Amino acid sequence: MKLLKVATLSTVMVASLSITGLTAFAADNDTSSDAKVLFQADDTGTTTPTDPTDPGKPVTPTDPVNPSTGPLRIDFASQINFGEQTISGAAKDYYALFTELQPIDDSGAPVGAKKYVPHYVQVTDNRGSNAGWNLTVSGTAFENSTGAELTGATLTLSDAKLSSSMAPTLTPGTVTPEVVVGTTPGILVSAEADKGMGTWVNSFGTVSGTSNTDTNKSVKLHVPAEAKKVAGETYTSTLTWTINDTP
Repeated sequence: MKLLKVATLSTVMVASLSITGLTAFAADNDTSSDAKVLFQADDTGTTTPTDPTDPGKPVTPTDPVNPSTGPLRIDFASQINFGEQTISGAAKDYYALFTELQPIDDSGAPVGAKKYVPHYVQVTDNRGSNAGWNLTVSGTAFENSTGAELTGATLTLSDAKLSSSMAPTLTPGTVTPEVVVGTTPGILVSAEADKGMGTWVNSFGTVSGTSNTDTNKSVKLHVPAEAKKVAGETYTSTLTWTINDTP
């Protein structure tokens, strides 16, 4: 009988402690704190040029240009070089040498061999407004050092392809497949609202070269037969790449 009484008492004590514990933790005892973030405009930031064939991989172009500034900016645009050509009395099409790049690591040190990639223009939208943008290009007539014009010459950028390491859902909706560059700006890419944030590359052509003498069939200069050409003279057109916030 004594053993039965002890066992019964122990059971009652455990049950009592459990009920007391539940009652103690049921009371409210709260506090609160804030989590904050302050954003500043990216007015002076820069974005390293990237490889159009490997989105997001940083590179150093052999022939760089001065980037534009501000939160909506152009990071890089390929120089276009048709090399040395023999004068012809017939109409001729010439194709540009590929853009030469040196892949680099995060510290800016060269990594691996140089690459020869399609010509491209790279833009960055870090405004945070998600308002969309337009990218256009225009160009002057081809002229030599004396101002003589390569009459009727036309530059065509074709086989446009847009790439980025950003999510595909952010891809701008309008990419013009082919643009004949003229004095009136031609639209290359148009990003509607809530598209085109981050960094994007618009390249002309999908095939890369293997050496510095290979040419890109997607960047063409057509020179008509009637165009006068002076031996030893370089004819140059200045291209203007523009990004604005009017999608």
